[in-house]
Amino acid sequence: MSPDWRNPNYERELKRRRSRVALAFLALVVLAAAALGLLRRAAPAIVPAAAGTAAQAAAAETEDSWNEEAAGDRDEAALAADPEPGEGEDLPAAGDPAAPGPAGSPQASEGGERFEALKQQALSLYRQNDLPGAQEQAQAALALRRDEELIGMLLRLRREIEVQRDYDGARTEKFTVLFDGYEHEEIKVVVLDILKEAYAGVGKALNHFPGEPVTVILYTGKDFSDVTRAPGWAGGMFGRSDGKIRLPVQNAAGRERLLRRVVTHEYVHALVHFLAPAAPLWLHEGLAQYLSGARAVNAPQVIPLALLAAGFPQDARAAYAAYMVSLQAVSDLIEERGMPPLRRLLDELGAGRELEVAFAAAYGRPFSRWAASWRPAMGRDGAGESDG
Repeated sequence: MSPDWRNPNYERELKRRRSRVALAFLALVVLAAAALGLLRRAAPAIVPAAAGTAAQAAAAETEDSWNEEAAGDRDEAALAADPEPGEGEDLPAAGDPAAPGPAGSPQASEGGERFEALKQQALSLYRQNDLPGAQEQAQAALALRRDEELIGMLLRLRREIEVQRDYDGARTEKFTVLFDGYEHEEIKVVVLDILKEAYAGVGKALNHFPGEPVTVILYTGKDFSDVTRAPGWAGGMFGRSDGKIRLPVQNAAGRERLLRRVVTHEYVHALVHFLAPAAPLWLHEGLAQYLSGARAVNAPQVIPLALLAAGFPQDARAAYAAYMVSLQAVSDLIEERGMPPLRRLLDELGAGRELEVAFAAAYGRPFSRWAASWRPAMGRDGAGESDG
């Protein structure tokens, strides 16, 4: 056996070095765990917002209803991911004098009042078709508080300002018609004549004549689609949010009979909305068709009226069935009892009563009982329509 040549302190030195390495590794583990904890605590402030935006976009892509509020959802979901809802105007940072203070503080109360004033001003200017003014007020309000209604309106404003940049206007005591002066100079005269007739005829039927001018905007087909996001088969649209009638008229020359029906149809929507903003959609569409001269034909399928209160299907065939069922229901109500009970139904709905109660006041029994016993008559023949 050879003699031991190692340093007698070698084992102790080796143990010390191993201890230092172990302590350093342990310190690294502790630091990594601390950093991971901080990331986990910060994640909820970021991830749900992104997930919510994705969910909004996915839901918007599969939206089934075709009405204007649903058509705007796709753009609202897109704007939710945009950090600048005011088109370049950032929201005030914390501590900014313009930012509202803590809940209950005088600053918060003052900020809330200012927000409501700006919002109402924006909505009022939008209804008056002062688009730049409405946009300015909406941006100022959104700088104080996020508001889905204003976000949707701001998106529509951006599209409308772009489309109407070079539009002309023709104004009468009862109507304001906006149009492309190069393309629609002649057709706007025809539309104004039809509107005057609708004002008298529909006003007499519903016993209502608006005190303020109604705005009607004439578009090319592409501009109409860009602004309204309506389905391709829609012949026109009345905007519940701003009280405007929008019409695609690019192929209307020489088709006055069809144009008359569409313009009258949308004007009925305007009056029904003024009388009863919460009227169910089947009543809106049935009355608009009836007073514009349509007569019910057999529907390809029967859809319960209760399912047609808030929206119609987007599929063209199912939408046509919804229109025909609505028209048959309103036709039966008018033919059986005349216009006075239906007019009272609108008054009751306009007073804020639920459909069940309003229908009972007008027709003597709750809507649910009448709807359960009512069936569309088969074997009808006529000229149905589905203008929108």
